[in-house]
Amino acid sequence: MDKGYEGASMSDIAAAAGLRKASLYAHFKGKESIFEAIFEDILTEYVAYIEVLTAPRNGEDAITGLERMFTAFIRYCHNNLKMYFWDRYFYYPPVFLKDYIQQKTQETQDVFLAGITRCIQRGIADGEIRPQPAGGAALAYYYLMIGLSMSVKLYDPETLERDTASAWEGLRTGLVNKP
Repeated sequence: MDKGYEGASMSDIAAAAGLRKASLYAHFKGKESIFEAIFEDILTEYVAYIEVLTAPRNGEDAITGLERMFTAFIRYCHNNLKMYFWDRYFYYPPVFLKDYIQQKTQETQDVFLAGITRCIQRGIADGEIRPQPAGGAALAYYYLMIGLSMSVKLYDPETLERDTASAWEGLRTGLVNKP
């Protein structure tokens, strides 16, 4: 909805969904419960995506895995209305869900960081990534990726691919263990 959470009424939501308002109330108590249901759906899908994305692949070295995760996540966020929804309501949440959204965002960040950290630790152990605190490297990786993902709606696909590759190359250069 272009009106945002505060500006949308149940009548607006019903009309946008092609339903009568009474039909909408048969399934939801109010717009709060609709918002919660939408956020829960996005959250469930996102956590499942992160778990699959950060799972190690057979025969994949750490640098290749980190590049795959980095580029796949940026592509996942591009033109993804669910991610735009999350971004918008993370920064401008309805008051009744502010703490919950922040808590769930922190939990998903922790899951994502754990997967990235495991990959970096594996790369350090294999001598592929230069010795360093894996948690700090994972945090730098995560925030570079998240920062880029927050601006994907400003990009056309070609520019996004170019800037993603450039950002990854800068990060990769800092990670690789040089002989």
